[in-house]
Amino acid sequence: MGRPLAFHYRVTLGPREEGYPIREQVCTPAPGDDGHQLMCEFLREGDALIDAIAGEKPLAGRPLDDVLGWDRPAIGPGCYCEPSARQHKWGLVLETIHYALTHMPDTER
Repeated sequence: MGRPLAFHYRVTLGPREEGYPIREQVCTPAPGDDGHQLMCEFLREGDALIDAIAGEKPLAGRPLDDVLGWDRPAIGPGCYCEPSARQHKWGLVLETIHYALTHMPDTER
C-alpha cells in the first residue's frame, strides 16, 4: 500500500571467544510506527502477526558465523507478511552485525 514501515531488531550475542552465540533475537514495530497496521496480513491477523514476528528467532543459540551459510530467500518484499520475507530481513540484520564485528580492529571488539 506504499506505507513506510519501521521495525526494531534487537540481538544479544555471547562472547567472542565462544563465536558470538546468538543468545536473543526480537523484532518489533518501532515506537510510533503505524505502517505495520496497513500490511495485508496484519489486516487479516491483527496483533497475532506482530506476536509471530516477535517470536521468530532464527539462528538463536547458534554462532553468528552460521548466518553466512544459512539457506534463506535471497530477496524479499518490503512487508513482513510472509515468513520468507522476515527470514530475508533477519539475514540482512545478522550479516550486518557479522560484518561489523569481523571488520573492526581487535581493540574495539
